This record gives sequence, C-alpha cells and structure tokens, in this order.
Amino acid sequence: MQTESGAALTGLMIDRLVRAAAARYPEHYGELGISKPALVALAALVADAPLRQARLAERIGVDKATLVGVLNELEEAGLARRGPDPSDRRAHAVTPTAKGERLLARAEKLAASDDFFAALTPEERRTLDGLLGKLLAAHAS
Repeated sequence: MQTESGAALTGLMIDRLVRAAAARYPEHYGELGISKPALVALAALVADAPLRQARLAERIGVDKATLVGVLNELEEAGLARRGPDPSDRRAHAVTPTAKGERLLARAEKLAASDDFFAALTPEERRTLDGLLGKLLAAHAS
C-alpha cells in the first residue's frame, strides 16, 4: 500500500496481513483443536518455559483475565500445567506437557505446508521473520 508520495503505510499493510492470516486459522489449523491464543501461548511456553503467568500474558499480548481462559483451555486439553514457580513459590508458573510439545510440533508442520507466504522466496521469508522478530522485541512489554 503506497501513498501518493510513494511511502509505504507499513502498519496498515501489517494490519491487513494479520486479518488475512487470522481468517485462515480455522481452515488451516483447526485440526489442532485449540484456539489461536492457546497455540500462541503454547509456542511461547515451549520456547521459554517455565514462564510466570504475568510474564506469559505480556509475552503473548493479552491481559491477565484473558490469560486465565487460555490457560484453562491448555490445561483441560492436557497441553500445559500450572504450578508454583521454582524460583518463587508465591508465584505461579506454567510449563508445557509432552503432549503440548507434540501438538506444537504438529502445528509447525502445518505452518511449513501453509501457502500463505508462497509469494516469498526462502531468503525473503528469513528476512521477513528477522525483521518481524526485531520489531516484536522492540515493542515487547
């Protein structure tokens, strides 16, 4: 999306891509049997567990009340468990289960077969991933 001056409205393009990707979730990832927020939380947990609940909420961009529903979903499905934080027993931490790790591996296989990014070469995809990761890190809570 370019303006008359030729400048890209990057934020608006990102917003449109996010909406397009979200619309595909039920069709492409529905077989996993969990919601998109739960999958996002599970990915964060597998990458960096154990995570305190407050830190997990920050990491995935939800408020604490929303996180409770996401964690209930993950626990009920046997994909994660809550318990005392090993470094501070007053706090609660969340860890993925082996079942959760297996489900995330399935999700990664589905993502690899997703044609959403087919217009990009592998090198362009790596560049995009790096740039998006940099932006996420810069704007993380």
